[in-house]
Amino acid sequence: MVNKKSAPQRAVLSIERVGGWGKVEYYHGLECGHTEIRKRASTAPQIACTWCVVASDKGRELHALRIVQSPVIDEVWDFYDSSVTDEVTVAKMRGDIANAVGCSQENVELVSTVDEDGVLRVMYATVFLELSLIQKILNKSAFIIDTLP
Repeated sequence: MVNKKSAPQRAVLSIERVGGWGKVEYYHGLECGHTEIRKRASTAPQIACTWCVVASDKGRELHALRIVQSPVIDEVWDFYDSSVTDEVTVAKMRGDIANAVGCSQENVELVSTVDEDGVLRVMYATVFLELSLIQKILNKSAFIIDTLP
């Protein structure tokens, strides 16, 4: 539990009411990017951000781990960086390819990279097709496809 008196004061940018009757909570959007959840909407222009305290504590722990265990890492982890959106983009591409071919997403492999400008580049895709789907795509009885025993 974090002491709200020791937490830094941050400006309230927005307040959102969430929940139904009897279970209402107010989400206070703060200037630091964190969200404080309270039972009542604050009328004060600034409120204590307990998440800033938690983040600084965890940042110190991560920093201590980096120094002791892996001195090669020299950057702070950014959990909101573009790699998350890149993974979502690659997953959508896999889904689109699987949908176009008519196979499941597990049968689609995408190899991608992020260049030095931070742009996601897809190098190639491999699609594994089952025998029934191959026959359906070919749709010709002239082709005889044998499987190995």
